[in-house]
Amino acid sequence: MNYEEAVQFHEKAKEYGSILGLTNIRNLMYELGDIWKELKIVHIAGTNGKGSVSCFLASVLKEAGYRVGQYNSPAVFDPLEVYQINREKISQEAYAACMQEVAKACMSLEQQGKPHPTVFEVDTAAAFLWFYKQKCDIVLLETGMGGSTDATNLIEEPLCSVFVSISMDHMSFLGDTLEKIAEIKSGIIKYKCPVVTADQKIKVMQVLQKRAGKMQTEIRQVHDRTHIRMEDGRLCYEYPASGTVRLSMTGSYQVENSAVAIETIRVLREQGYHITEEQLLNGLFMANWQGRFECLQKDPLFYIDGAHNEDAAIKLKETLTTNFPDQKLIGIMGVMADKAYPAMLGHLLPLFEKIYTVTPENDRALSAEQLAREIRIQGKDAIAEQSVGQAVRDACKDALEESGQAVVIAFGSLYYLGEVRCALYESMDR
Repeated sequence: MNYEEAVQFHEKAKEYGSILGLTNIRNLMYELGDIWKELKIVHIAGTNGKGSVSCFLASVLKEAGYRVGQYNSPAVFDPLEVYQINREKISQEAYAACMQEVAKACMSLEQQGKPHPTVFEVDTAAAFLWFYKQKCDIVLLETGMGGSTDATNLIEEPLCSVFVSISMDHMSFLGDTLEKIAEIKSGIIKYKCPVVTADQKIKVMQVLQKRAGKMQTEIRQVHDRTHIRMEDGRLCYEYPASGTVRLSMTGSYQVENSAVAIETIRVLREQGYHITEEQLLNGLFMANWQGRFECLQKDPLFYIDGAHNEDAAIKLKETLTTNFPDQKLIGIMGVMADKAYPAMLGHLLPLFEKIYTVTPENDRALSAEQLAREIRIQGKDAIAEQSVGQAVRDACKDALEESGQAVVIAFGSLYYLGEVRCALYESMDR
């Protein structure tokens, strides 16, 4: 199987939909020799921040000399970025080789009269296979969207179960209340395995504590972060027993995400992993995660951020208020129709001078026209664009007319940020 054939197999697997549960992935991994049992895994769940926490951990562990596998979804800029070792994505050749083995296992299952695995189950199996073949010292495993019924949850004894902020999202799959969503996500807590969590709402924390009690383990929460500030373009804060923490990622929400990483590293130290304080702080400083309040251009200032639900919108609002209190903001926005976009707009619209709306290339996308209509209903100027490229050009033109006093922010769905990046770089080359 070459790379093109592997991509075709992957696309074909999308026809099997999204099915929560562990039966398929267990069957698939059995066909592959249950190699996941040989991996040392940190399991990460929650709503917003999984990728960032994984990025911080990968950077720190690499700095400490470990070989670190990283599995994150969805892909934003390149399908292969889902699979990384020491922050380097899988090669096309290695991807094809893993997918060939996964495809053979899927064929065997069908011949036995069992269901073909879903595309996420295929991706997860390929990740386990590659990390096993590459002899990773530790694997950072991000859940897809749930917890107990997520394909990644076949693992039984994680080094640590990690929770980022849990909020309302994927309600059609996970439940229509915060408690129901937290209940499903809490399923990654395993018997006597350590747990680390970000700050959580009281209802969420009660659910996590109940599950932890049942599993005879304790939850370690992040400590207070103090003296949060910007110094020389870096986000800085003070953290107990670590002193001053400096981050290259400047979204305000990265303070909490990096604190989650610090506590997870402390858990790993207790389990025998050698990570010095210097390696911890250097790793946090060097961490960089694309698409999370990432600056793509200086003139005009142009940022992208994958704020795709209400909780993420609140955090983006905090970041924008902190970083650009006196500058005009021009937005580019595209969202999925099943997201709480009216609520997202309620938080963000007061900050923006104008919003250009786009339609992401996804079956679940909300049309630019519908989004613009909702923005106008909420009392702001909105222009529905025919393409992402046109939105980028028009937003940049508006910003430049403000004599450098305006900032462009493209936000909403992660699915269209790659197109934004390409459109911006094409306009820079002209």
